[in-house]
Amino acid sequence: MKNNDLIQVVFTEEELTANKTHLDELLTTATKNAPELSSEERTRYGKIGGTNKLLVDKAHLFMQQNPSLIPAFVNMEEFARDFKAREEIEGMIQKLELITRRLSDTKILLDNDNYNDAMAFYRAIRYYAGEQEQMAIPIYEEMKQFFPHGKKKEEEKAETENK
Repeated sequence: MKNNDLIQVVFTEEELTANKTHLDELLTTATKNAPELSSEERTRYGKIGGTNKLLVDKAHLFMQQNPSLIPAFVNMEEFARDFKAREEIEGMIQKLELITRRLSDTKILLDNDNYNDAMAFYRAIRYYAGEQEQMAIPIYEEMKQFFPHGKKKEEEKAETENK
């Protein structure tokens, strides 16, 4: 019997509880400190790209070095707070994106393992139903709905999806 498992993941109850607690705390903090923009607001305000980020960084440096040149209508304390918070949030986003990527990659492998095992089970049930195994027939009848084009199409689809 071949084992097609690409990955094995086992979280302890303590790990699951800790992860949930930490994620809930992060969400609470983000909800408290960060507004949720509407689609319209996201479009209106946009985000600064690489060049504009460099502009902001350079202006921040020059403002620190030349405070006498800052216009009176620019609140340097507020600018500095926003700048620091933006840097902190950017670091958090990078870590969250890395976590998301790793979890997503792990889920892809787990999905693949589950799909391959489900297909192996389905093929066995199809065989048993063809041999008139009474327990297998209702299972096969229910599962075959996922393959409306019959056996040939089902196998082609399974091979294509598995690549």
